[in-house]
Amino acid sequence: MIPSVPEIRITRRNSRPLKKDGQYVVYWMIAQRRTRWNFALQHAVRMAESLQKPLVIFEALRCNYEWASDRIHRFVLQGMAENQKRVEETSAFYFPYVEPEAGHGKGLLSELARPACAVVTDEFPSFFLPRMLHAAGQKIEVTLESVDSNGLLPMTAGHEKIFTVAHSFRRFLQKTLPLHCLDLPEPDPLAGANLPELSGLPKSAISRWASAEPALLKASADSLSSLPIDHS
Repeated sequence: MIPSVPEIRITRRNSRPLKKDGQYVVYWMIAQRRTRWNFALQHAVRMAESLQKPLVIFEALRCNYEWASDRIHRFVLQGMAENQKRVEETSAFYFPYVEPEAGHGKGLLSELARPACAVVTDEFPSFFLPRMLHAAGQKIEVTLESVDSNGLLPMTAGHEKIFTVAHSFRRFLQKTLPLHCLDLPEPDPLAGANLPELSGLPKSAISRWASAEPALLKASADSLSSLPIDHS
């Protein structure tokens, strides 16, 4: 059994119930786009193991984020290709989705969540991600939990304090960080995970939102040229 993630790193994003009779657990990978040393993935694996349900790792890339360009898209796409390769060696199910046009992915998360037990995702404090998580928590019909895997110090540790100078933060860090230094994520939470395998996603999802083709994940100049991003 994969070890539990420290509670201080887990935040409930809505008041929806955990559906124990759901078909699978979804890990919505949005910030910590890695399969190793990842508290959010570890939490999702632990939940799926506890419920004895398959795990779906859903990683998406929209096309209308700020600074969307060949360079940033290529970086993310090649990471998705690496994640797909690693997940294929495990019992989890990997679903990469790349928007072909702005807004095409709208509704996909809700559709994946409809038959799910719960959705686990990454906690991240900046860019458009906090707004996206807030909106998602209102829309999906099952439990949504975000997990902080940003660094050694949990972001909620001392969140009630206001640090006006660097000196006060350093004193707080020297006192607080040792309490968390040994709470490290599992090096590879998918390795040896005892999970049922999923044969496929609901037809209602894959009929409208196709999985990204391997050629697209290679992020060649030709494949990127078809996407509505900055090619300059």
